[in-house]
Amino acid sequence: MKKNYLFPNSFKPVGVALTTIALIALIIWVCLETSPEFKMPALINGDLFSEGKYFCMADCGLLTFIIPVLITGLIFIGFSKEKIEDEFVKSIREQCLVWATYCAAILLVIFTLTIYSLSYLYAIYSIFPLFLILFIIKFRIELHRANKGGEK
Repeated sequence: MKKNYLFPNSFKPVGVALTTIALIALIIWVCLETSPEFKMPALINGDLFSEGKYFCMADCGLLTFIIPVLITGLIFIGFSKEKIEDEFVKSIREQCLVWATYCAAILLVIFTLTIYSLSYLYAIYSIFPLFLILFIIKFRIELHRANKGGEK
């Protein structure tokens, strides 16, 4: 029994829209050099055990909202079916996933050895989006190469 874990092709434009919105918000956040604060529901707050609260409204920055939207958009782009999804495309997808995993692991080691304090947290927080971006870029390049080779 073959299982298909990919999203339908119609999810790709939704992913592009979410990624674009998140990247624009991220650029604005970087340019402003300050993060607007807002309240967001949270299950665990830093004072959970001292106050005995299991649900509270926590102070959050814009980055808390941007990164999950970016990751969702990248997942929709990277894991949506192609218009023609055959065994060859699946093979390319698998090879690119392995390649992106190796790159992300190397980046993780480099970040761990060279970055400290709060910057390390930001670097680790960026690993998964970087993994998805590397996968998408490599997958698109390999698909383009395969299509070029088939046209000759």
